[in-house]
Formats: sequence, structure tokens, C-alpha cells
Amino acid sequence: MQVDLTTEEAATLKALLRDCIPDLKREIARADDRQFRHELVQREELCERLVARLDRDVTRAHSAPAL
Repeated sequence: MQVDLTTEEAATLKALLRDCIPDLKREIARADDRQFRHELVQREELCERLVARLDRDVTRAHSAPAL
């Protein structure tokens, strides 16, 4: 699946993801159930990967030559 975002949308999405990562870390630290903690860790890792991809895509878009 591919989603095209404007620069503003990408920045907002990145900010939302960054905002949720500390909350996930707190929840992971408090989680007693092993399976639930694992799911939270996977969600945190996904958020971090998405932030990295958004950073890469923005960098790539700014460095692409204008046509």
C-alpha cells in the first residue's frame, strides 16, 4: 500500500508518531502481561520505523532535482 502525503501531512503524522512513542514506553514498563508487552513493543518499533521512513522521504524529496 502506498499513501501520498503533502509535506504538512507528513510533518503532522511524524509529530503524532513521535508523541505516542513515550506513552508506549511507559505502557511497556507497566505492562504485566508478557503478550501485551510484546504487542506494545511491536507497536513502538513500528512507530519508530515509520518516523524514520518519513524522515528519509522528506530528505529525499528536498534533495531531488526540480524538473
